[in-house]
Amino acid sequence: MCAEPNAYSLRWLKVFHAGIDEARTTQETTFICGCAPLPEFRKVIDVCCGMGRHARALSNHGYSVVTGVDLDADAIAEACELAGGPSYVHADIRDYQPEPGAFDVAIVMGQSFGHFDPATNRDGLGRLTTSVRGGGRVVLDLWNQEFFAAHQGERELKTPCGVVRENKRVVGDRLLVHLDYPDGSPRTIRMAVGYADANERSGAVNRLGPLAFLHGLRYHEPRLSRQAPDPIRSRAL
Repeated sequence: MCAEPNAYSLRWLKVFHAGIDEARTTQETTFICGCAPLPEFRKVIDVCCGMGRHARALSNHGYSVVTGVDLDADAIAEACELAGGPSYVHADIRDYQPEPGAFDVAIVMGQSFGHFDPATNRDGLGRLTTSVRGGGRVVLDLWNQEFFAAHQGERELKTPCGVVRENKRVVGDRLLVHLDYPDGSPRTIRMAVGYADANERSGAVNRLGPLAFLHGLRYHEPRLSRQAPDPIRSRAL
């Protein structure tokens, strides 16, 4: 049975999120800092923040206001317990609207953007760009569609909880990931792959202005777009 898009179980968070290597967080945070350097960009909203690994790292880098937002109550509770400087909001991004212009930069990491239908994605990105001041920046970390189209199929993932069997396939603009956990229970997650559509991109660029909408082929190659790129891609994971 398919989960609601962007809904992750506590088990998924513990298996795949809690054990992420610190070096990966450092690499990703360095990319964000390069896209939105201090002191010009001090206020950050981290949407779909999970347990707050990027939010904490950005606070440690000296960003003065870091706010993490996530739908999952367990993830937010864990983030609050880990503390480290940020503030957290438990909210569904489809309903959450920060104060207009309250932030210098908005980030959506972990390939967490684009899981909904096009209209909902446009509305969510519109809310996000409204929360960022004019001249601010939006950083989206997206799946690379070409990579996953060429790497479909089954593999086994060794995790601290045991071996998880994964089956990936691309159907249209969705990456379907079916997981069989060590206890035999299944889980299917639907993810967007590869891009934000033209209406989503143009709305963000019109709101934020030139050189505001960011993308990169790799985390060490941020690119500032004078116009909305097609396609927007992050590193190939």
